[in-house]
Amino acid sequence: MLMLAWEASWTWVALLLGTGILLAIAEIFIPSHGILTFLSVSSFVAAVAVGFLIGTTPGVVTLFAVLILAPFLIYVLLRVWPHTPVARRLILSGPTGIAKAGDLAHYDPKALVGRVGVAKTMLRPSGKMTLDGRPIDCVTEGDLVPAGRKVKILAVEGARVVVRPVEESEKT
Repeated sequence: MLMLAWEASWTWVALLLGTGILLAIAEIFIPSHGILTFLSVSSFVAAVAVGFLIGTTPGVVTLFAVLILAPFLIYVLLRVWPHTPVARRLILSGPTGIAKAGDLAHYDPKALVGRVGVAKTMLRPSGKMTLDGRPIDCVTEGDLVPAGRKVKILAVEGARVVVRPVEESEKT
């Protein structure tokens, strides 16, 4: 009779652990505002409690199983969840159509000075220019420069590219 109670108790521990795992996985795909996570954690706590009701050794074994399982489930949640359809609707994507920090990554700043490109947008006084087919954020010395006009790079100060319109006398 004692053996039957022992096996039934381990069945409850396994059932509660399995329920906790399934609820944690369900939280990845079903937006429940944390309700499934709460139920999952409650299931793990109940499994540990039942383990300790069986005895000290089963309780400690169940506790260590939960302590190993929980970080693994959190890791999987953080790795998988951002790629689910629900997360794609909730998480903002990166900038689109805006200059990224790597605009100047393809160039040596010292080699840029003196190069001539084309104003891609109207420079009032900031905007974009194109150099070798790549867009670069730039600023003028204060002048308004229409799109399509050639501009010469005067200085590169960090990510700031200072340009001046190319005069007719310089074009030859």
